[in-house]
Amino acid sequence: MEQSRKQPRKQPPAELERAEFHERFARSFTDARFDGLRDAVAALEELAWRQYCDQHRPGTAH
Repeated sequence: MEQSRKQPRKQPPAELERAEFHERFARSFTDARFDGLRDAVAALEELAWRQYCDQHRPGTAH
């Protein structure tokens, strides 16, 4: 009889610092076609950052 193995619990990903969040977010918008949309991309990044922070607040269910 084979013993059942417990799966290790997945740890939530480490919370990103703002600079690292920016670097990861910006990678999706490096194409020159986004050059005319830099203000819009910056606004979208700010919105995404606020959402990320809200989701990673202590006591917040994911």
